[in-house]
Amino acid sequence: MPRPVALPAVPAVPGLPALPALPRLLVALAVLLVPALGTGAPEAQAQEAPFLPLVVDQDENQVLMEIPADRMDQDFLYMNTLATGLGQTSPLLDRGQVGMQAVVRLERRGQRVLMVRDNWGVRAPGTDPLQEQAVAESFPRSVVASFPIREEEGGQLVVDATSFFYSDVFGVGARLPGNYSIDRSRSWIDEDGSGNFPLNSELRVVLTYTAGSGAGPVNQVSPDGSAPVFEQHHSLVALPEDDGFRPRAFDPRAGLFGTSFLDFSQGIDGTYRNAYTNRWRLIPSDPEAYARGELVEPVEPIVFYMDPAIPEPYRTAFMEGGLWWNGIFEAAGFRDAFRLEELPEGANPLDARYNVIYWVHRRDPGPSVGPSFRDPRTGEILKTVVRMDSHRSLVDYNIWRGFIPAAGGADQLNMSAEDFTMIRRRQHTAHEIGHTLGLAHNFISASQGRASVMDYPAPLVSLDAQGNLDLSDSYRDEGGAWDSLSVRYAYTWFETEEEEAEGLARIMEDGLDEGLRFITGGHAGQAGSIPAATQWIEGATMMEATERTMAVRELLVDRFDETAIEPGEPMSMLNMRFAHVYLHHRYALEGLVKYVGGMEFSYALRGDGQVPAQPIPAAEQRRALTMVLGALEPEQLRIPDRVNDLIPPQPYGSDGSERWIGTAAGTAFDPISLAGGLATEIVSNLLHPQRAHRLAIFHSRDADMPSLHEVLETLVEFAWAGPASPAPGDRALQRVVERVVLDQVMDLASDGRATPEVRAAAAHHVTAMGDLLDGREGTTPEDRAHVATARRDIDRFLEGRDDPGSRPRYPVVPLPWP
Repeated sequence: MPRPVALPAVPAVPGLPALPALPRLLVALAVLLVPALGTGAPEAQAQEAPFLPLVVDQDENQVLMEIPADRMDQDFLYMNTLATGLGQTSPLLDRGQVGMQAVVRLERRGQRVLMVRDNWGVRAPGTDPLQEQAVAESFPRSVVASFPIREEEGGQLVVDATSFFYSDVFGVGARLPGNYSIDRSRSWIDEDGSGNFPLNSELRVVLTYTAGSGAGPVNQVSPDGSAPVFEQHHSLVALPEDDGFRPRAFDPRAGLFGTSFLDFSQGIDGTYRNAYTNRWRLIPSDPEAYARGELVEPVEPIVFYMDPAIPEPYRTAFMEGGLWWNGIFEAAGFRDAFRLEELPEGANPLDARYNVIYWVHRRDPGPSVGPSFRDPRTGEILKTVVRMDSHRSLVDYNIWRGFIPAAGGADQLNMSAEDFTMIRRRQHTAHEIGHTLGLAHNFISASQGRASVMDYPAPLVSLDAQGNLDLSDSYRDEGGAWDSLSVRYAYTWFETEEEEAEGLARIMEDGLDEGLRFITGGHAGQAGSIPAATQWIEGATMMEATERTMAVRELLVDRFDETAIEPGEPMSMLNMRFAHVYLHHRYALEGLVKYVGGMEFSYALRGDGQVPAQPIPAAEQRRALTMVLGALEPEQLRIPDRVNDLIPPQPYGSDGSERWIGTAAGTAFDPISLAGGLATEIVSNLLHPQRAHRLAIFHSRDADMPSLHEVLETLVEFAWAGPASPAPGDRALQRVVERVVLDQVMDLASDGRATPEVRAAAAHHVTAMGDLLDGREGTTPEDRAHVATARRDIDRFLEGRDDPGSRPRYPVVPLPWP
């Protein structure tokens, strides 16, 4: 690229329009960078002048920006994206990861131009200018950057934007361990990834970071951890016209993301809180036909593009899963509203005009994500980069391989490895695209006949009438009723505000009449109170799910052998295959625990007919508690000796990534710690402080409800008061459960998050465990040592000398997501 100084006159370029008069410093690159991002640029932009032309001076390592007079003091969108990644999940720094997004404007202040970001989180819509000014002055705005003016000609300015574009806008240095900063002398502009276009200007910057200290973790993924290189992409984008787009009211029941803001136009009957629904702009090409109920194509469809790096068979799976949404959009009255196409040859996937499904690699399993850039003024979604993680398929393959021994061979399974993994990836792609269309997670839909792709699904594996594994219904192969409802709410087009208000109310009434439910976020966490609102489960109820998964798990464990790996593979790989086998029921158990102290609820609005909150019946809570304790019996925790003897330590040359089940025994596989981790997970969930307090609350309201004392007494007696097994292996597992119960009850009694009533109840049952130990010596040295240690720990607790960190623990296995 020619240097921007002492440039000769630039002749007309065939096929390009004449440009407006620009300062000589910029004229060459304003022409040369127009086609830089490839021939795939939309035709509509080809005959217009550049938006905010950028020019690169490679000799001085500078970036200059030309500001046409009509761009000054006008809002536009700034977007920052990480173009290259770290390749690991902690910290998460991915290729295509979305960074800062902001509506900004350029304001001249003397010999500087400032990039100013207004505070769209506070507003007073519909009020007079004085009220709007009062709100604006009550909260700070931000100045994102300062650009010194280099030239001025005919009302147009040339500014030096170097310091901003070479800064760490994404915040890579702050996320890396080791106090990293940018070395400008080793950084430069990637001109091939940059360009000027009529509605957007793009700049890709290659940044070298240097470590102040501790580059060790980065050395795992970089050839030199003291000087890793990351590329950041900057987009300056014209905001869309307001014509035809109306911000849509947010409804907490609709399952859609929202753009929230403080709304000080509200009166004393308000809350000063408001939000708009996040959605793309879809307008029917034929409003009259649309009003008659006909399917109509939109004026502009939502178009996503495939990263050219996605290989087969993933490419086909991603295309098929993504296009589920085209059918779902028909519920909102649109035909061909969503398209998934190949990225045009030569196009830069980070160009703001392209919504791209990215293929992301890491050294370990990690999340796939579907973020989007949106206009904070209206909630309109403008751009997205979906990141699909490649590791997920390896996890699904590991799960499938773990089924082979129980089936008697791969040819006996009714689904091949590729079919099993790709049907999951189709669902997975639909899920992440759903986020970019505005849909939030719906973590209760799996219990409603897989009503949404926005749940976290586990493979539905069952036993047929002959007791054989059945994988035929592993994953849903299309969108569900909830997806259609959310799309109807977000994208149904209404001509007037009055029609919109009435229409949206009818849509939500339709969903409630169909019995569709929406539960999201932390309400589906381990402390949650709705059993069916649990991640990674399948089944109408968690009792049914637990019975099914435990039956499948029993078969998987009993028949597990070396056929779970290929001939010639290290036997140590059985470790990660057996991890999913042994923990096949873990998420169903998590949902089962939620019956205890459980409460069904909804995001109800007054008058919508939903039951706001209702404790789960006492009989269901007690039945679930019995089932939970059944999962702690020795026969459920036991691992056959032949399995233990199949799994050696990892061989020379391994990096440790195949050992998902840890061991405290050095070279020996550790079935005791594995059982202890599962028991810890179950009991800690059962005794979560929030669950414990719900038990106390519900029992105080209704004496028939199980009390916290009842649950603690049942748990303690199950662990400590039952008969000791004569089998040494089973007795060892009983000691595991005894130790876990003791630790978890003491933890609850000293948990600062717990209420006084909960802590008092737990402390009482610590004393009760001490009473059970009185006179108990044990018949073996192992039992005597176990009892003596427990007694000493109880004494320390009662004397106020307990140190939870010094008590022995069993590690919980952190399996990667299926």
